[in-house]
Amino acid sequence: MQYLFEFTPKSICTTWPSAVVALAAWISIVISIDPAGSYPGMPAGPGLTIDEIFNVEQGVYLVEQTRALGWFNLIPGTSSEAFRRELGYNPDHPPFGRFWLGLHHQVTWWIAPPLQPDGPFVTACARTGSATAFALTIWMLGAFVTFSAKRSSEKSVLSPEWQGAITGLALVLMPRLYGHAHLAALETITNLTCTATILSIASGWNQTTPPSRRAAILAGVLLGVALLTKIQAILIPVPIVIWTLLRWRQRGLVPLLIWFTVATLVFAAGWPYLWHDPFKHALEYLGRTTNRVTLNCYYFGTTYQDRLVPWHYPLVMFAVTVPLGLHLLGLLGLIASQRANVGSQMEDRWQDRLFLATGLFPLIVFSMPGVAVYDGERLFLTVFPIWALFVGRGIVASIGIAARVVGCRLAYVAATLLALIQFGVNFQSHPVYLSYYNMAVGGTAGAERLGMEMNYWGDSLTRDLLEEAAANYGTLSSVEILPSLHQFQNDDLIRQSPILRSRLSQVKGTSLLKLAFRRRADLTDKSFQEYQSDRHGLAGFRRKENSD
Repeated sequence: MQYLFEFTPKSICTTWPSAVVALAAWISIVISIDPAGSYPGMPAGPGLTIDEIFNVEQGVYLVEQTRALGWFNLIPGTSSEAFRRELGYNPDHPPFGRFWLGLHHQVTWWIAPPLQPDGPFVTACARTGSATAFALTIWMLGAFVTFSAKRSSEKSVLSPEWQGAITGLALVLMPRLYGHAHLAALETITNLTCTATILSIASGWNQTTPPSRRAAILAGVLLGVALLTKIQAILIPVPIVIWTLLRWRQRGLVPLLIWFTVATLVFAAGWPYLWHDPFKHALEYLGRTTNRVTLNCYYFGTTYQDRLVPWHYPLVMFAVTVPLGLHLLGLLGLIASQRANVGSQMEDRWQDRLFLATGLFPLIVFSMPGVAVYDGERLFLTVFPIWALFVGRGIVASIGIAARVVGCRLAYVAATLLALIQFGVNFQSHPVYLSYYNMAVGGTAGAERLGMEMNYWGDSLTRDLLEEAAANYGTLSSVEILPSLHQFQNDDLIRQSPILRSRLSQVKGTSLLKLAFRRRADLTDKSFQEYQSDRHGLAGFRRKENSD
């Protein structure tokens, strides 16, 4: 059995249910991207997070420089030492993810200009880039499952098209994954490129004989693009190399060599920063990923430095940030897959081993002593789409079981109602989806009592909070945000917020507005209590309850 993508108009049309789920997810995100008043007529989105400004600034820079110079003349001779925030390029990340955000920023600005921009970029405009990447991931995953189910001899009460749509829906029902898709950050684009790479291996390297050169080249191109997005893509090769050698022994060496060579060429060709003094700049890039600023991580009531976080942090965070019902369905899907593979061809078994290896490996790496880990699930978010494959199988299996007991119609109705209930539960976290915890720890309220991190990077400073605070506070001389995580933090929020700028433009006094988000890794309980005793309590934002 060969699970191959069929890129023909007729076959792609069969994925329309997955495309509908992807389009609905895209619309639901795009209409709620506004963090601070740039689109006042649209629903509010998550507040402005710390890294977004840097990503959007660099993304717009890359797009504008490419328009002026062309990609092959971009950033010659730039070095990290010469970089200045106001002047040029910051090579702390490869360019593809930021270019993607910058391109979406320019298109969104052109189609729907933001209100009263202050400067050449507005973060809300670039958030559409993550929405598009998320929608494409949904469609791609759904298409893969659709084509796989069509070639499978296993019978199901659901058609292949709807099996694919259900798998895509599993991504939407993961609040943390859905929340990251609202931010102008690299995580969702990294998910797209890494998942595409893994699925290209699963589909093109699925014969009894070693993969063809064509399949190896395609997978190499996709791995190169993933490497051009973010450093997390470097976790892909190890499990795939082991999987390939276990399957084909020495016959897998040539495809692996082609794969690595093509990926390296794409990575080098796609990053002009490396063209000038490549050895030095490559070492600079690798050095920045290992010798970076130490970040704090709050875990079970204790603040740790990122390299000293307990080994079980990734496993626990993965366990408690996906709805408990989806975890149970994923386990059911895993069991159902193993049972189905007992009588199936060997290709199916190897494909599942590939998904398990690529899904588990990031969790293993970030559980190793001395490896920096922080920000909840962010660093190993690539695990979530792979897990969604098993969740989708579990949903299909559960519908099949229910159909045998109560009939197909009632099984479909029950599955639809449960999906709507789960979506409603997830939506209780809007717009701070990244504060979600499942009922294994008692929901968000239970996680807070256990001493888990309550905030991502300021996403709780929402538009509603800013409007309420500004309306109650009157005119302002300045704004202070706690905790202070970098020197540009206050100015960035003001530049990106028409709400705050409208108050500052009228001020003649010395009125200071203090805003705090409860990132407990950097804002201790004592400092937060001191802040609370010093404030006037003019506005607040709180989400505590959820259940699943």
